[in-house]
Order: sequence, then structure tokens, then C-alpha cells
Amino acid sequence: MSPKKNTKPFFEKVVGLVNRLIRSSKNFFRSSFLSLLVITIILLLLTQMAQAFTMMVDLVENDWVALLFSFFFINALALVLSHYPIYNYYAADLNDSGDYTKWAPKKPIPRIFGPLHHFTVYVFTKNPASSYVPDNLAHYFRYFIGILIHMVWIHFILRSFMPNLIFEENFSPLTWNLIVYPLLFVPFIMYIFLKEKVTKYERITTLAIKENMIVRQEKFQNKTNALLKRLGAYYTITALLCVILLITTLVIKQFSLGKLLLMLLTSYAFMFNYVFFRLLRSKLPRICNAFEASHSRSIFKPILKWLLPLAVSEKYLLIYFFNFVVATVIIIWSMVASSNGGSLLNGIPIILAFFYFYYYIIASVNKFFFVTKKLYLFGTITYKVIFGLFILVISFAAIGFFLDKEVTTHQLDTVAKSQNLIDETTFIEKLKTKTDSTLFFIASHGGGLKANVWTLNVVNELQKKTNGKLLDQTIGLSGASGGSLGLALYTGLYREEGKDFDKIKERINVLAQQNYTSLDLSLTLGIDTYRKLWPLYKNIGLKDRPYHAMKKYQDAIERKPHEKLSNQSYRAYWADAYTKNGYFPSLIMNTAGTSGGRGIFWSVASENFQKVFPNSVNLADISENTTIPFYQAVSTTNRFPFLSPAAKIKGFGHFIDAGAIDNSGLLGCLDLYNYLRLDDKVLDQKKIVFIEIINSKSIYIKHLIEEFRTNIDSTHITIDEKETDNIVADLQTGLNLDKIPNYLSDFFENLDDNSRNVGYVRLMMPHKITMKDAQGVLGGTIENEHLRVKLDSFFGVKNNQIIDLTDKERENLFSPWNSYEPTLSRHLSKSSLRYVDSILNHPYLQKRFDEINGYITTKNDTL
Repeated sequence: MSPKKNTKPFFEKVVGLVNRLIRSSKNFFRSSFLSLLVITIILLLLTQMAQAFTMMVDLVENDWVALLFSFFFINALALVLSHYPIYNYYAADLNDSGDYTKWAPKKPIPRIFGPLHHFTVYVFTKNPASSYVPDNLAHYFRYFIGILIHMVWIHFILRSFMPNLIFEENFSPLTWNLIVYPLLFVPFIMYIFLKEKVTKYERITTLAIKENMIVRQEKFQNKTNALLKRLGAYYTITALLCVILLITTLVIKQFSLGKLLLMLLTSYAFMFNYVFFRLLRSKLPRICNAFEASHSRSIFKPILKWLLPLAVSEKYLLIYFFNFVVATVIIIWSMVASSNGGSLLNGIPIILAFFYFYYYIIASVNKFFFVTKKLYLFGTITYKVIFGLFILVISFAAIGFFLDKEVTTHQLDTVAKSQNLIDETTFIEKLKTKTDSTLFFIASHGGGLKANVWTLNVVNELQKKTNGKLLDQTIGLSGASGGSLGLALYTGLYREEGKDFDKIKERINVLAQQNYTSLDLSLTLGIDTYRKLWPLYKNIGLKDRPYHAMKKYQDAIERKPHEKLSNQSYRAYWADAYTKNGYFPSLIMNTAGTSGGRGIFWSVASENFQKVFPNSVNLADISENTTIPFYQAVSTTNRFPFLSPAAKIKGFGHFIDAGAIDNSGLLGCLDLYNYLRLDDKVLDQKKIVFIEIINSKSIYIKHLIEEFRTNIDSTHITIDEKETDNIVADLQTGLNLDKIPNYLSDFFENLDDNSRNVGYVRLMMPHKITMKDAQGVLGGTIENEHLRVKLDSFFGVKNNQIIDLTDKERENLFSPWNSYEPTLSRHLSKSSLRYVDSILNHPYLQKRFDEINGYITTKNDTL
């Protein structure tokens, strides 16, 4: 034969395989779009938002119940996401499969359960008259969806542990990736191999029956039974292994390399469990018969018999309904607990429960309408109820959109102004009486609960080191987002405890351990979404998630639960702190108006507000007689875009997180400083020191790079920039919150260098840094390899300082980690709180604390 004739069949096979792959892929994506979308969103939520990593750490070291539900829903999602696309496949008549199914209603719940007996599911059998040839490759892809959600879960676990793993000696991320990720495809490859083998045996057996080849028929029947029997044993062993590993995982509560390996093994075992379940469920009767025919005792027989009902389609579908009930209970519990201050599960199972809940409803309704067309169920009660609910929701949305524009879903309450306020004259006169040589302004950056807890701890540490003199000598407190919240909460703690710093520290620990993420998730994906519909968006007694979050803060500060937030006004609440010991710094709450200006709550009653804070709205004086309660006023500064709702103040507009304008709080301090220095008698030639409390990792990286550059006497570090698309560049520029803070930092640093009367101290949270982190901040790779090695070594020295403080007690590689770097989140693990406590002893911070303490000197001491 010629070479051409030899290669042509091979070429035709390749073309045929490619065509089949393309056709099957199209069928798969068309039928599985919703499932793939759900997995993509879960992947993004769990791996692109750093707070999810902190939630995972809290899960493994603290909350075994939530960990159990997390594994439960990952396995539940694996089944449901890979099951329901089959109905889309048939509904769309993909590959001419529209006539392949014959449908029938079933009632799988026995009569002894009363009304539940009427619960109906619809199952299908193959239509023997159909000419449809199953597209096995598309079905393999569909079953791969279940593997895919397990992959996402394992990837998430590994990413959560990675911030600590990468600083272990002799650890190579590349080696781990090369081992872990390829292994994730083994269960799917095994499924295809076993499925093809079972199908081959069954096909040969069927052909032998048709051709009346009795010997061949018996041979392959025996082969099939022997194979299924072995697989049944393997499945039982895998299921038992899953139970043992899961129990062990739940019992061992520690954040360590050992726990990571256990989590990975447990998750990997569940992947094989999923594969065996998908492969063998419909064949369970035949497997049980094979064990019975062998007449031998086996531990596998009773377990497989217990699973036997799942071979019946209507019984099997009850699993999905049961999982839906569990998800519903968790969701309702979470929403109620969020509203009344009850205990909440970790946010991870709550997220998964919501996804299961919504997916099951959408998929079930979609399936019902498909079956409706098949069985002509248009006149049934179920159809009328589903159709009626759909029309009702659309009607409510239309009424709200077209007829009634006044929305009060996120509108803040108003209260009467108090008569016992501290006005500007009183406050300034108090400043004039101070004999201290140095006065302070304190600003704190945003950054979620991380910023909140960091601010509280730093301020309390400084108060303790200065015996309470710091705040006695401070003019103003101003922050953004979580930093602003920290300053406001310290005001509340001072109001309650005064200068009892140990009691304040106890309260800080209680505040820090609250689970605000789960509250946000429960209400964001739950009732807060539906309150956008008419008539629920009216003020009918329901409150939004920022309200309930602030109530948790109030309960923690005041050591008792409250039915509702305090109605005490912003200024009156601060006045209580002011009169506690005769003075307290003025409190500036910053927020960003959607109109482009700033919204500011200043605790001092001022007639000259616009002169103090240019381009700002005075939100503490919304009318001649009304104002905003303290905690609701504070909530306006802690509403991160996209994740938190904008606060509506009637007559003034909507306001969001202050980070949209100035994420440092320094701008508020600068405004007040410029206003006060117009009168020479107020500051009286005193030295003014600005303290900036920073929790940002990127700013700390820039600080270290600048220190390194100074050490090597270099003016610039040349990088090979990453090529960035113009749209990505626009987004990166617009979403960068450090533009104004970096400008203000340089501005005050220049003032510190050039003016004897101005000082500037930065209090940054030290972080462990990798070269990847640094090059991410720089925006490219450092070109000079020698310089890159030196910088990496420099980071190593700095990292070891942190490790010695935060994890010095570890005995070996498998010992639990003591700490975990806090992330931008609203939920911190115990290890993250230990990190904050430990890092306060860092040499960098101790030096800055001593510097501030040195400023705490009265005039009499300097004379």
C-alpha cells in the first residue's frame, strides 16, 4: 500500500474524533450552562475574595459543625449540578433526543407521612421507539461537573493554607501543584475507563443473546457480574473510608499541615465516592444479586442492600429534595439569627446552602415546565401555583418600578437632636486650656474587620503605654471604612470603660470574634434582596444588614443584648464619652456621597461646618430639629461598594464607604487642622503630630521596598512591566483606593521634614512578603537578577522577624500554626486575632510607639 492510503484512515479518524468532540462539547455547554455558571461563581467567591480564606481557617480550627455542612453541600452540589442538565439536554432536543424519554409521575413518600405522600416527582424511562443514539461523551462531560465542584473545593482548601505554607522551609509550591492538581483528574479518568468496560461487557452480552450464543452470553454475564461485584466492594470501602476520614477531620481542630493533608485526603476520597455512586447507582440491584448468588458472607452485602432503594429513580430524587430542605433550614436559621443576634454558622456552608437552594428551585421549575409540555400538565394545581407566583413577582417589581419611587429599604432612621451637646466654642476653649506641648490627630485606613480590629488594638496599646494621655492630647479621630468603625467603637468602649484598658481589651476581643460575614451573606442573599420588591421596600419594620451588624457591635460594647439599636444621636453619644473624664477627641465619620462630594458626621456642633470641611455635607444636622442615631451614622462609613448597600438619608441622598474618596481618613484630619490653625490662640505654637494607622499589605510592601532602595543607595528599581489591556488598566486605576492616601502620606511626611511644628508617624501592620507580592505591587518583574536576589533575601530577614513573633512555639512541620495573617474581611479566625496581638511587639511598631510616647510631654516638663 502507498503511504497515502495508510495515512488517510488515520486522518479520517482524527477528523471524526475532533468533530465528535466539538459536537459533544456544544451539547454539553448548552445543557449545562447554569451548572457551569454556579461553579464559576462559587470559584470566584471562594478564591478571589481573601476573606473566604480566613473563613476556611476558622472552619478548620474552630467550627466543626460548619465544616460538616460544608462537606455535605459540596457533595450535594456535585450530585445536583451534574444531574439536572440532562433535562435541558432532552428539552432542547439536542442530538435529536426529544423523543427519547417517556415520563410518569411518582409519589415516593409512603402514606404514613400524611400530606407529604402527595409530593410528586417525575421520572423518565427510555422510549424503545426512539432512534436517538446516546452521546456518551456529552454525558461524560456532564458527570465531570460533579468532579469539577470537588476540584474547586480542593483548590480553595489549598489556597487557604498557602499563606502559611509558602513560608515553611523546603516547601515548593510548584511541587505541590504538580502532585495535587494532576491527581484531581484520576477519578474522572477511572470513571470513563470503568464505564466503557462495563458498557462493553453489556453490549457483548446483549449481542450474544440476540445471536443465541449461549456460551458467550454466560461468559460475559459472569464477567460483568464479577466486575460489578468488585466495584461494589470498592464502593463500600470508599464510602466507609469517607466516613472515617470525615469524622477524623471534624475531631481534629487545628490549623496545621497535618490538617491540610487530612482535608485533602477526605475531599479526594469523596471524589471517588461520587464516581462510584454515579457508576453503580442504577446497577445496585444487579450487584446485590451477584453477592447473593455467591452465597458467601461479606461485610459489603448489608451496606449495599441499605443503599438499594437509591436504584429506584423516584427514591433517588428524594435525596435532592432532602438536601433542599437542609439548605432551607440553614438559610432560615441564618436570617433569623442575623436579625435577632443569635449564633451563626461560618459563612462557607451558608454560601453553599444558598447556591444549592436557588439552583434546585430554578432547575426543578425548569424540569417541571419541560415535563408539562410532555404530559400536558397546564391545568394542574402545581402549574397554576408556579405560574401565579411568577406573575406575582413580576407584578410587584413592575409596580415598584413604574408607580412608586420612594424606596426606604436602606434609609437611616432620624431622631430628635439632644440639647446637651458639645459645641465648637466649648470644644475649642477646652483645647486652649491644654498645657501639653504636643497635640495629635489620629487617622485610620479602611480594610474591613481587619482594619477595625487593628485600629482598636493599636489605639488601646497606645493608651496603655501613655497611661491614657494619648487621647487626652488628641484633637480629632478620623478614618475610613473599617478604620473609621474602629475609632467609633473605641469611642463607645471609652464611654463604657473609660481608661480601664484591660477591660477595653476584653471587649475588643469580643468584638473581633463576631461573625459579620455570615450576617452579611444571610441577609444579602436572603431577605435584603426581596425587600427591594414592592411593598417590602417601604419602612414596614424590617431592617437591613448594616443595621443588624451595628446591633452586634452595640451588644458587644454594652455587654448585653438589645432588641434594637440605640436612638441616642451621634453627637449626644460622643458627648457621653467626652464628659466621662472631662475630654475626648472629636470624632469625624467620613462617607462618600454618590453625587461626588463627602458626607461627614462631626461630633462637635459647629456653625462653621463648610469652613471646617470643604465640599462636604453636614450629616449630623439633617434638619433644625433632627439628626441620625450614633450607630446608624457610623454604619454609613462602613458600606463597601458592591457588597454593602448605600445608606439613604432622606433629603440628602445616598452615601457609601469613605474609601471611595479617601481610604486613609487623613483628609478629615487635615481639614480640621487647617481650620484650627487659622486662630493662633488655639494651637498656640504647639507641635501637631499626625498618626496614621495602616493595615494595608500593599502599602507595607512599598515601605519595605523604599527601605531596601535606601539601604542600597538606589534611586530607582527598574521593572519589566506586565503588558496590561487598556480596559484592565482603567479598572486597576479606578479601583485603586491608595491614590489620595499615598498623596497625603507624602504630604505629611514633607511637613514633618520641613516644619518644626508638625510631626508624622505611620503605624503599619507588618506582613510576610514574597517576591510575587512585591512584583505584584511594582506591576512587573525586577529586571536585575542580582537585585532581585538581594531583595528576596531582604524580605526573608523581615519575614523571619514576624515568624519569630507569631509562630516561634512550633516544634516541627506538623505542629499547628499559631497565627494567620488577617485578610480584608468581616470575619477573623482566632489565629488571625493572635497574629494581631503578637505583631504589636514587632520592632518596627515598638519603635513607633516609643516615638509617640516621646511626644507625650507637657510644657512644664520641657521648661
